[in-house]
Amino acid sequence: MIATLAVAVVLSAVVENRLSESETAGCVAVAAVAEKTETAFGCTPGIQPATKLDERSIFEIGSITKGFTGLLLADMVRMGEVSLDDPATKYSRPGAKLPAGAERITLRDLVTQTSGLPRLPPGFSPSNPRNPYADFTADSLYDALSRTELREPGKYEYSNFGFMWLSEIIARRAGKPYAVLLKERVLDPLGMKDTAVTLSAEQQKRFVEGHNALYQPAAHWDMATNLEGVGALRAPLADMVKLAEALAGRRDTPLKETIALALEPIRPSEGSNSTGYAWITTKRATSVRWHNGGTGGFRSMIAINPDTHTAAVVLVDSVTGFDDLATHLVDPDVPLRKKRIGLPTDAATLKQYVGRYELSPAFALEVFVDGTRLMTQGTGQGAIEVVREGPDTFFPYVVPARMRFSRGADGEVDGLTLEQGGRELKGKRSASQR
Repeated sequence: MIATLAVAVVLSAVVENRLSESETAGCVAVAAVAEKTETAFGCTPGIQPATKLDERSIFEIGSITKGFTGLLLADMVRMGEVSLDDPATKYSRPGAKLPAGAERITLRDLVTQTSGLPRLPPGFSPSNPRNPYADFTADSLYDALSRTELREPGKYEYSNFGFMWLSEIIARRAGKPYAVLLKERVLDPLGMKDTAVTLSAEQQKRFVEGHNALYQPAAHWDMATNLEGVGALRAPLADMVKLAEALAGRRDTPLKETIALALEPIRPSEGSNSTGYAWITTKRATSVRWHNGGTGGFRSMIAINPDTHTAAVVLVDSVTGFDDLATHLVDPDVPLRKKRIGLPTDAATLKQYVGRYELSPAFALEVFVDGTRLMTQGTGQGAIEVVREGPDTFFPYVVPARMRFSRGADGEVDGLTLEQGGRELKGKRSASQR
């Protein structure tokens, strides 16, 4: 009991320390799986959730759902119902018009994010941006596929589009709705009785309110029938612990062989990463399997270290990411993030950066000075302050991003690179339209 208490105290201290270093607001539910499983809950300074969080509070887990889809596909492969090398066209809607070259796309390509499909369907334009996938149906999916030009096949490109297709294919092959199939083949065998796409009236009472970067309430996300495998699951920490314990080999389940198959890397992805059945492996001194998730008001992360049979889960009630916390709990060599400190900057220096920077045909950043603050405002977004990190480099506290300004031969600012979400968007400077 004393040792268990000590572990709990250590976990709480780590969580509290990480929360104190967060640049944006959020509340977390955290679990660390080892010989004992411990949990901790907390919020960044000054924040209180509408309802106190506990192990039964239900969160949107976003793209961690892809990991469940991977487990479902691995189980079907293990049972001989499909092969990874089957072409996706074999199980697609009969008579559907598909992209040129689609016959080369296999289930292996879809589950490892190497299908050549873009991140989002072409022409994706939700009627309600606060709930963007709600009206994107299977009909919408096949219509988008008919208008798609495939990218370079075999090259890693994270694709929600691809996973919506995979989800629909799996349901079509099994002859059952995706949500029903997932419950029967994955959720029930793992004992995850409180995890679902559609919540009951009782579960709705425990459904956490999500928040944007300013900790303002955000709408929940919904996804259409048979496309839910891209990111529709809702789950409490108690159920995610059951998954984590099974993935870490701390709990025996009927899916033991399926889990072993699903976690093994299949293809290289980005940097030192590789991907199996949706699950990503990062190699350092030890190998960590993981998947994260995000919706309009939530972030989530699960990490597993097979070498030490440990795992960690972090569920967040806002779009503030704590992926590093989950990874640190299974690989202490991974440092926890520290709060960045903005450097004092005079108004004359700030004025050098004023202008309009078009990062894509549909999105531009306006950079302007408001008193002693440098502000940015993206197309269709509110204005936020950015602070100087170093020479020609700025960051906002409320969004995990960085802006690097470039200069021409004359020394004048001539461009901007926005780093966000693992991508870089570049834009040339033009006169402000404000």
